[in-house]
Amino acid sequence: MSAGRSMRVAGTVLSVVVACSLMAPAAQARDFTRRVKPGATGRDVRALQVRIAGWHPTRKQTFAIDGAFGGQTMEALRAFEAAYGRPVNGVASPKDLKILNRLQDRDGSTEHFDFSEFDQNRSSSCSSKANSYAGTFSGGMSQPKRVRRNVRRLMWRLETVRKKGGSQPIGINSGFRSVSYNDCIGGARASQHLYGTAADNRMVGVDNRTHRRLAKGSQVHGIGCYSNMSHNHFDVRIDNKDLPSGHFWWWPKKDSKGRELADDGRPCWGQRSSYSARLTGTTFAETTTGRVLREIQESIPGAGSLVPNLAEIEAFEEAGEVEDLDGDD
Repeated sequence: MSAGRSMRVAGTVLSVVVACSLMAPAAQARDFTRRVKPGATGRDVRALQVRIAGWHPTRKQTFAIDGAFGGQTMEALRAFEAAYGRPVNGVASPKDLKILNRLQDRDGSTEHFDFSEFDQNRSSSCSSKANSYAGTFSGGMSQPKRVRRNVRRLMWRLETVRKKGGSQPIGINSGFRSVSYNDCIGGARASQHLYGTAADNRMVGVDNRTHRRLAKGSQVHGIGCYSNMSHNHFDVRIDNKDLPSGHFWWWPKKDSKGRELADDGRPCWGQRSSYSARLTGTTFAETTTGRVLREIQESIPGAGSLVPNLAEIEAFEEAGEVEDLDGDD
């Protein structure tokens, strides 16, 4: 997440992750060695595009990651420069690139997210086969190398959302899933989680609708909400090369009152507070309470407060998925 690092990895496991990241080749995290400006082409332009895609200001206009520095790249770079207090000129200067280098780690992950936050969870309700993929990017619909690439692209979009949200931590409680694990927990048959292009998440100090609004302006192609679960689903489906049929924008529809709707036609969790609480049988709270934390720790569907604090997001990340997603992504 981002009060430091993932809260669902601790002790010796964290030590192993840190050790592995230190041994990973620096080439995984591409350092920039030249000013990158309009008209340029090449691998470093593509690397720049991966990092600043979320800053492209036009909603529902797909940002091209094609290695050619054109108008879209310049617009995204100008927005990035403005956000980080740099002169806004649409040219990636050494100081701009230094900021981007600082936002990435040696293993190719980003400053505020680890690969370990996105690998598969483990569930006592699932088979040994499903759980054999825990802590990995294996067993899904894409090869592990492709999954890792997808996760990395998603990380950069989340870094943008995080920055736009006041640099508040984002907690991930479900990232990649193997086919057998996704089947076990009742995930959608064509779930983006099977490819590493999706993350179920919440943000500290930000309500879910505001969180979705930030994502809509950050090249997050798929945005899902639920009437009976307290998290948002974000994905970068148009970047998913292994599922061309999923290359479309998917955001919640709205009712006549302007409320965003889940796929079941009901208002997204939190938009009708008392209704959401009755529907899920959980405690309604504006902010985090001890009872809310206990319900999250028990993985009760729908548990959560409207504006979660850091302790709640840590509990959410630690809990992982509910036992039955009932066909949701």
